[in-house]
Amino acid sequence: MLFNSLQFLVFFPIVLILYFIMPQRYRYLWLLLCSYFFYLCADSSAPLLLIIATVISWAAGNAMDKITGPKIKRGIAITSAIINLLPLIILKYGAFFIGLSGTGISFDPLLPAGISFYIFQSTTYIIDRYRGEGIKEKNFLKYALFVSFFPCILSGPIERSKNFLIQTDREEDKHFEPVRCKKGLMYMLWGYFLKLVIVSRLAILTDYVFSSYEDLKGYLILVSVAAYSFQIYSDFAGYSFIAAGCAKILGYDVTVNFRQPYLAKSVADFWRRWHISLSTWFRDYLYIPLGGNRKGEVRRYVNIMIVFLLSGLWHGANMTFLFWGFLFGLYQVAGYIIGKVSLGVSGSTGTSPVKKTGEASSTARGGRRLSGMRTAGKIFGTYILVTLTWIPFRSESISEAFGIFRSIFTNNGFNGSFGGSLFELGLGTRNLVFVIAAVLILILTDVMCEKRKCTISGLFERTGALYRWGYYYLLIIMILFSLNLSTTEFLYQQF
Repeated sequence: MLFNSLQFLVFFPIVLILYFIMPQRYRYLWLLLCSYFFYLCADSSAPLLLIIATVISWAAGNAMDKITGPKIKRGIAITSAIINLLPLIILKYGAFFIGLSGTGISFDPLLPAGISFYIFQSTTYIIDRYRGEGIKEKNFLKYALFVSFFPCILSGPIERSKNFLIQTDREEDKHFEPVRCKKGLMYMLWGYFLKLVIVSRLAILTDYVFSSYEDLKGYLILVSVAAYSFQIYSDFAGYSFIAAGCAKILGYDVTVNFRQPYLAKSVADFWRRWHISLSTWFRDYLYIPLGGNRKGEVRRYVNIMIVFLLSGLWHGANMTFLFWGFLFGLYQVAGYIIGKVSLGVSGSTGTSPVKKTGEASSTARGGRRLSGMRTAGKIFGTYILVTLTWIPFRSESISEAFGIFRSIFTNNGFNGSFGGSLFELGLGTRNLVFVIAAVLILILTDVMCEKRKCTISGLFERTGALYRWGYYYLLIIMILFSLNLSTTEFLYQQF
């Protein structure tokens, strides 16, 4: 069952109506039942793995609570975490490692829906219980809801037990509240706008260009790569906003995974804004245990590379994802080295002489303009780096990725009409103009949210009704005009 399907538009209202009319003490049971029904609709062949992961992680957490010996406790944590991760490793990466071994053995299992997300989430519970940080959940069914919560199970966000489980027992958030409902609906509206209006159109363009890049001019491929940057952002963020909106209406606050990532001023800043729950998972459960930045600069850089290589593999058992992770790790390391050198250079300079008041005021204005230009330059440079790095992520192979890079920079003869060629990339004139307008709305909305330090649900809290409702109706109208386009699954469901 997809968020962008007719089935979900029937399923979710039924869930809500019965949820709010039944007694408080039964609501988590209703959500658990609905979550398993939702998962079965998505993948009826693999609920057993979900149940096994739930039982192993909950049992391990309970066992560690009863043991005081640190060695035994550590052994339980390591053993249960490995057993929990084993199905993910075998099913997702078995074929990849067999291929690297060169044995020629065929192994191509069907990957269960959402396995990367619920395995990471249940493993988090084991690690948190070992550290003494997570919630001690004695009720197995409440814990099962944490692992299987339907807005998050297929594509995240990856929630922490200490954030989620405490909300299950918090009665004040489980009553129907118009304010929460309004914020949740705004999240969902924005998510559907991103998926149905932007992704459904840009996917047509990028599929066309990436499948026939050898026959196209370099500037058209570059336009398509830029289009893919907004396609993948809108797809990933669209799912996350719909999930956060569903959860908020039900009385749960889950992580909003994306915070204006293309306004980041560096690659490190980008990863503080992009898929936040996964980025923080790798930081807290891999980077810091490896030593983080506590064991010298060289070790810090090695840890960064390990984290990003594994982050690449998490997205898929393919050399393209590994290369994508390597590039982002390289950017991070280079950014830290450059920043350290720049800090040393700036720290060695002397202080400026004292200026008169008028001159100082003029200098301050010039400084603000220069600072604004530098910020814009950092944002643009970061966007270019990130966008070019989406090429191997989108490509089927390393050779295809390098072929696209090569075509961008070598095949740029401007013969014929640029406009005519651009309008012939699979979309047609009306849809191309439509999606350009939608992307401009996305950019403007992100800029406004960044300026006001808020999410989409709080953007119009202090705005007049005319602007607020005009914006709402604009999104709704554009969504309605997009319902005839192909409905596809969200990209995160592939990972």
